Amino acid sequence: MNTQAISTFSQRITSVEQLPKNLLDLDLATPIPDECDDEDRIENTVMAFRANLVRHMGFEKALKEMARCHRMGRYRLDEPNCLLITGESGCGKSTLRRTYVNQYPRLELEDRTLIPVLHLELPSQPTVKNVAERMLIQLGDPFAEKGSAEGKTARIVTLLKECGVELVILDEFQHFVDRSSEKVEYKVADWLKSVINDSKVPFVLMGLPRCHRILEVNEQLRRRFLPRVSLHRFRIDIQDERRQFFSVLKNLEKSLPLQSPSALCEKTVVPRIYYATHGVIDHTMKLISESLNIALSEHRPTIDQDVLRRAFERVIWADARDQDNPFHQAFKDRHLNRAGEPFYGYQ
Repeated sequence: MNTQAISTFSQRITSVEQLPKNLLDLDLATPIPDECDDEDRIENTVMAFRANLVRHMGFEKALKEMARCHRMGRYRLDEPNCLLITGESGCGKSTLRRTYVNQYPRLELEDRTLIPVLHLELPSQPTVKNVAERMLIQLGDPFAEKGSAEGKTARIVTLLKECGVELVILDEFQHFVDRSSEKVEYKVADWLKSVINDSKVPFVLMGLPRCHRILEVNEQLRRRFLPRVSLHRFRIDIQDERRQFFSVLKNLEKSLPLQSPSALCEKTVVPRIYYATHGVIDHTMKLISESLNIALSEHRPTIDQDVLRRAFERVIWADARDQDNPFHQAFKDRHLNRAGEPFYGYQ
């Protein structure tokens, strides 16, 4: 009996009815098409598209500022220049961090690990002590949980030097600012200032716009974090940003693995995509990725407005009425940022 045929066929069985009447004829049976194969291929194609790095002027500017901050850090200046990068959710901060960090991988030596760029996300309820512990874990300290906040801070300074750290990136730094009162503990700013002063390593802070409050409570720290970069959503009423948004759609259109050009760059569709995503990069990628998924699943040669309409309902606003769906003919141009709508709370 053909064992390869048995293996292939057994992987394709999805119900009893698919078994041949005579199991001795298993090697001669015609394999039942495996629908999962198509699903896997479609999923892989969509994920590959979703992995596209969307580069635009704001993103490139932030990368350059991070590189500049990094270069200066190698000189171990007494007062290293630091950087604050803020932006609303979905505007590319985490992608920016990953993109930069991937350029500087860790290097394992016999006696230590070289870490050119140390990066971590802060916990949702941070304290000086638990943030210091997270930093120690990333630096490879086997006793990260032991010691006082002061002791942990001293070990951080030592390990930053021993591991050759040239830049530290702290993401989600807005967690240090109370959401309701926007109150910042002074000791947080003082702790950060002391780590920077003692280690002479520049820091990049990343988070939501309320991060600015952290710098307002400490004048010395405020002077360190210049310049500052903002990653914000595109605004269609600003000509330059409108052009950038169109450029993003044009580049994504070129990346689509479809037979025919899509509707993404059509004059009447671009504003609809803008209102459907609020000009936020992450939502734009979600919308187009889901549109690609629908088109491939239904063997469509392109993405038209009907596909975009259904993709909007799947990944942006499931309960949208026809008049609230930018790809429905009943929609009137407006931002979907009222209470209960997907972009409520965005600036």
